[in-house]
Amino acid sequence: MIFVTVGTHQQPFARLLAALSGLPPGELVVQHGYGPAPAGVARAVAFMSFSEMTEQFEAADAVVTHAGVGSILFAMRVGHTPIAVPRYSRYGEHVDDHQVELTRALAERGHVVALWQGEDLAAKLADAPPRRPAPETGDRPIHAAVRAAMWGEREIPVAGGLGRSAG
Repeated sequence: MIFVTVGTHQQPFARLLAALSGLPPGELVVQHGYGPAPAGVARAVAFMSFSEMTEQFEAADAVVTHAGVGSILFAMRVGHTPIAVPRYSRYGEHVDDHQVELTRALAERGHVVALWQGEDLAAKLADAPPRRPAPETGDRPIHAAVRAAMWGEREIPVAGGLGRSAG
């Protein structure tokens, strides 16, 4: 399954949705935001809850995402090298070109595969590194506590067991 997300930015991202036309539609789960739902895909949803997004990132064989830092980091966190498609201000896809800058920096380091304009998405997916196991965190207690708070876990891990309720 290929998971595609355009994020929650209010400007539609028709260019990314149009790039899906060369992919096998039965393998696509698409979070399409404010743009129209692509036809013929396995599942198309305008917006997903955080838990639904988590499920899709973890279940996917590959991830295609707008170049939002949260989406990119989440994909990387679960072992993907995502195909990142930056939104351009000149096309009315965003207010500025910060996603272009982010994509360029991450692509240079091999953290994402960039899809700029007009390239073949199917070819980019075929060339992307395979998903790898999620990295071990090696967390110190403070890292585990912050992660627990971010993920809404009721118990905060502390040395020697679980601590007080986070709620």
